[in-house]
Amino acid sequence: MDVNDVIDRARDAFNVRRVFGEPIQQGEVTVIPAAWVSGGGGGGGGEGTAPEGAETPAGTGKGYGSGFGLRARPAGAFVLSKGKVRWMPAVDVNRIILGGQILMGIVLLTFGQRLVRLLLQEEKPLRKRFAR
Repeated sequence: MDVNDVIDRARDAFNVRRVFGEPIQQGEVTVIPAAWVSGGGGGGGGEGTAPEGAETPAGTGKGYGSGFGLRARPAGAFVLSKGKVRWMPAVDVNRIILGGQILMGIVLLTFGQRLVRLLLQEEKPLRKRFAR
């Protein structure tokens, strides 16, 4: 596959159809789904002679490479109803769970250190440390 073919395919992949889906009509309500789309690509090149000391015959050298990636996540939907447009964001449960785990880790690190320090104090017996 030629590098120009990859670039053409990448150009075709980035269009408005990737961001906005086909409108869905149900009665008097129309829903247009939307997504976050990002991507990137890279290419390579080459040609020329092999470097000195290489085991290939002189005058042979070539190389090429290319790559492309595309990522899409649901963002939400536009809802058209009774002449008004509303934005309904998509809820990413995985991000919410990850945020909760990070927060819990910070809380455990913060209060865990304090608890260990409290337990390792040698001045007071263990019962008096927790009694009020």
